[in-house]
Amino acid sequence: MNLFKSLTFVLFCLFFITIGHTQNENLFTISNEKDIPNTLGLNGAFIGVHNNALIIAGGTNFPKVPVWEGGKKKWHDAIYILEKQGDSSTWHHPTEIKLPKPLANGVSINTSKGVLCIGGDNENGIFNDVFLLKWDSAKKTITIENLPSTPIPLSNMGGDRVGDLVYLIGGQQKKGGKSTSSFLSFNLTASLSRKIHTWEQLPDFPGKDRIQPIVVGQSNGHQDCLYVFSGLSYNPNTSTSYEMLSDVYEFDPHKIKWTKKNPIPSNNTPGISGGYLAAAPALKKGDSHILIFGGAGGEKQHLSKRVGIAKKLETLKNQPVINDSIKAEIHKLELQSKTLLKTTSFSKTIWAYHTITDTWTSEGTLKEASQVVTKAVEWGGHIAIPGGEISPGVRTNKIKILNLKPYEANFGLINYITLIVYLLLMVFMGWYFSRRNKSTNDYFLGGGRIPWWAAGLSIYATMLSAITYLSQPALAYAFDWQAYLGYFSILLIAPLVIVFYLPFFRKLKLTTAYEYLEKRFNITIRLFSSISFTLFQLVRMGIVVYLPALALSTVMGLDIYLAIVIMGILAVMYTYMGGIEAVIWTDVIQVIVLILGLIAGLVFIGIEIGDVGYIFDTAMADSKLQMFDLRFSFTEVVTWSLFLGSFALNFASYTTDQAVIQRYMTTSNEKEARKSIWLNGIIAIPFGILIFTMGTFLYVYFKEHPEFLTVGMQNDSVFPLFITNHLPPGIAGLVIAGIFSASMSSLDSSMHSVSTVVTVDYYQRFYKTYTDKKGLKLAKWITLGVGILGTIIACLMAAFPVTSIFFFFQEIIGLFGSAIAGIFLLGIFVKKANWKGTLVGAISSIVVLVFIKYTTDINFYIYPLIAIPTCVGVGYVFSFIIPVKSKDVEGLVYFKKQH
Repeated sequence: MNLFKSLTFVLFCLFFITIGHTQNENLFTISNEKDIPNTLGLNGAFIGVHNNALIIAGGTNFPKVPVWEGGKKKWHDAIYILEKQGDSSTWHHPTEIKLPKPLANGVSINTSKGVLCIGGDNENGIFNDVFLLKWDSAKKTITIENLPSTPIPLSNMGGDRVGDLVYLIGGQQKKGGKSTSSFLSFNLTASLSRKIHTWEQLPDFPGKDRIQPIVVGQSNGHQDCLYVFSGLSYNPNTSTSYEMLSDVYEFDPHKIKWTKKNPIPSNNTPGISGGYLAAAPALKKGDSHILIFGGAGGEKQHLSKRVGIAKKLETLKNQPVINDSIKAEIHKLELQSKTLLKTTSFSKTIWAYHTITDTWTSEGTLKEASQVVTKAVEWGGHIAIPGGEISPGVRTNKIKILNLKPYEANFGLINYITLIVYLLLMVFMGWYFSRRNKSTNDYFLGGGRIPWWAAGLSIYATMLSAITYLSQPALAYAFDWQAYLGYFSILLIAPLVIVFYLPFFRKLKLTTAYEYLEKRFNITIRLFSSISFTLFQLVRMGIVVYLPALALSTVMGLDIYLAIVIMGILAVMYTYMGGIEAVIWTDVIQVIVLILGLIAGLVFIGIEIGDVGYIFDTAMADSKLQMFDLRFSFTEVVTWSLFLGSFALNFASYTTDQAVIQRYMTTSNEKEARKSIWLNGIIAIPFGILIFTMGTFLYVYFKEHPEFLTVGMQNDSVFPLFITNHLPPGIAGLVIAGIFSASMSSLDSSMHSVSTVVTVDYYQRFYKTYTDKKGLKLAKWITLGVGILGTIIACLMAAFPVTSIFFFFQEIIGLFGSAIAGIFLLGIFVKKANWKGTLVGAISSIVVLVFIKYTTDINFYIYPLIAIPTCVGVGYVFSFIIPVKSKDVEGLVYFKKQH
């Protein structure tokens, strides 16, 4: 490959990603959709989205006389459907299908089966109806499916879903009655699939009773929780009747625990010191933000004055004798009440609450009147707020459409120059080492020329990847230090590899680990393992490119597909040309850059905050430094499962992964290989401390400056967001380059190891015409093809994203790596194991693991703890049940021949 042409192409691609990235000043663009066909507008309607259609059902308005003139409220049973058709939309109003009764002021929640509608009221009372509204886009019809009723009637409550459970908070059980602290749950999945009555009345909500609370399900950085904001406490039997609330609560369904959080900031609502946001439309956005649009609060929220006047009127009208002066006072108060009703308006502030840092930021204001007693929903890639009330008694038929403006970063010219120079250096190294590749031994094993320390750093870089570098600071930022315990398992694995595995790989002069399996068992086991490894690497390649591309596209303003393609092209170029030497030496540079990036970030935050002690005190107070969770659980990640699971996951990688084992073979002798393995294990501990300290520092930094967080961002983007926006120019470019390099390092390791496996385990093994020259040529072509395929897989992952890529990656290791680890254990330690029994054991472990994954809630760290013993146990038993002709295994197992 011509170096000049290669560099020109890279420069051309990178030039276009340096153009025009500036930060937006306004968070949202706001426009209007087609009006709801009911011209008077509706509030309290059931609102949701099903099959790309916006559904609005029921609701109330004052059709004849305004409320301040004594108008009478009317409840409706009509259903309106606004269907997206490309860039346009069409209203459907099937007059023959209506709600079971006129209804409003219930709760509506989106589900895959339809819009779940719960409770509500009308002029005759409060109800406990539960039903689904289901839109058939083909037939243009809507159907109503009844579900089990709530245990108690409720209206004006709040509700949302957390996973498969729907929760209801507060509300009223009687018309005009006292607000309640009701807390109910509903198992949505069971009810929709098996029609099982699964409502449960839970212990009362711990806060003050309330109506019209804002209730949203969102992750707290560890798991999905329920958040309850504000609301109105109402008791007609007290002197004040109303109490406006500004409190916030979090409910953790796993721990069954309520926690009080930071209250709503003041929005100048008269009669309240904090912020009042009842009945506001709200929704979750990204991994950890909750957006709240306006709400029944603000400077012109005259509720307390209206309540005071109402109480005075009630007292005057109940006088035994009403003389002229009392009549005049009543008339005066009634005029004041009407004026207040007419002039009351609601808060226009758009608030963003961040669940991880427990902080609030104002993200602008609504230009038009705020809509309350309605719902915000995601619809066609937009946020829709249909109808609602814009002042007491005044409804609207407008549908407000809001869009988050795309994040536009200003990465800076210096940073781009640094990034480009760094990436071009990677390509140059590929060209430089290409001159040494005279044979497959050079291309696959570096001719044994790699120093032990370089091999050790490369092993660490291969296992590190951008997944660790981005996701684990994000874990410490969003959760705590529990995952750090997994680093210590590497120290325990190192001696096992050195004593029991390395001697085989070196003594037998293997190029791939799977050559051993043919010598120990037969060709079937070798092919089974090498195919499993290859499939795993193809998935891994997609993951290790997709994650950093996602994070970098978020903070740099790159198109994610462009970022993936650039990383794929660069990794293919230097790996194709330079082989394992280029891979290892780029790994060395990458590790150094990443360590320096962590140190630079920690120093910057320490200086910015000004008190490192304060950082650790804050983190300690917020339980961010917790390292142990001694509960016994199979479904949650706790200490025992995390540590043992990490040991098993790493054990599988360090003993069976060709990408790692190949590094053992690049040193000049076994002694050097041992030192490389120890180096990898030793540096993992301090490097892990840097990574998790970075996450802790990020938590405190963004808790102090929540305005720096991007609304709707993924947690995995928090470190690159900090790097690009807050590290000095040049340093930021170098660290981002290191992240690019970390991703390419994992990609090049996978490409090269798959190329090695295919060339050695298939072409060299089965083709008698094999020559070293042909093998070298084929290896390069396979590297090219696998790199292209890995890049395509990463693009597919971008199109169909995974919520938590780190945990998904761990699941993939558990699924693919456990069976191979079990095979090697049987081969090395069980003399009686034969190939048929081993194959049955391997297949059994995969079947068991797939069953566990899709039918249980067992956490992924436990996967290898089940799968590896399953493979070994079943393989051992079936080796006796299915005997095969004995094979001389002298020198292939750790049991000496008996004399």
